[in-house]
Amino acid sequence: PRVPDGMLPMCYPADHTDGNFIPNWAMWYVLELKEYLARTGDRAFVNGAKEKIYALLDYFKGFENERGLLCHLKGWIFVEWSRCNSLTQDINYPTNMLYCAFKEALAYLYGDDALSAQAAKLKEVIRAEAMIGDFFCDNAKKGEDGTYSLSGELTETCQYYAFFCNIATPESHPWLWETLVKDFGPDRVQKGVYPEIWPANAFIGNYLRLDLLDRYGCHEALYENIKGYFLYMADKTGTLWELTADQASCNHGFASHVVYWMD
Repeated sequence: PRVPDGMLPMCYPADHTDGNFIPNWAMWYVLELKEYLARTGDRAFVNGAKEKIYALLDYFKGFENERGLLCHLKGWIFVEWSRCNSLTQDINYPTNMLYCAFKEALAYLYGDDALSAQAAKLKEVIRAEAMIGDFFCDNAKKGEDGTYSLSGELTETCQYYAFFCNIATPESHPWLWETLVKDFGPDRVQKGVYPEIWPANAFIGNYLRLDLLDRYGCHEALYENIKGYFLYMADKTGTLWELTADQASCNHGFASHVVYWMD
């Protein structure tokens, strides 16, 4: 009862008594439903979530601008634990990339052709307006004249959202993909490569990177990246952490996904 109508609590199905919520987490929930159906074939479970999920879609529609982009979104907009989370307004492109994947997942789950068309259009909008050179920009800000312009901020994680959410593919953006695979990774900051691109953190930017390496068959790079990102954690504490440094959760449940890639 403490979150807006249609929104899911950030720790579903718990309640968050201060009224805060993470709109991104609600979108991830739908992507997880899609994966769940693919793994289990449990159509009854997915159908049971339909009313709740379409109420969530109705909530988000109230924040769409004339181009279908989410704008001035409320709540704790969480992209990841890095510079990204200082760039969440007024139009946040990683969140809108996720919104596109959210609509695609809904279309898949419930055979909604209208949502599939909306997602395709949103994908083209993001491609057309979010690029600075060969990289995706994180956000656009509203000026005094009422128009929106790109902030100029570029983050590593934003690039991973673009590929994870199929806004970009290795075929559509070959230079960016090859650059991310070869020039980015665990030692990129130490090497001083692309210093203008803010680095990713463990949760969730580095995980998105690893999942993309797995998705596109870059298994040798995946193996080396896992060592680069996590071996020093395992050596120090015998566990894997929420961040790349040890000032927060040093036994983070989400990190167990690393075992899936290693299997």
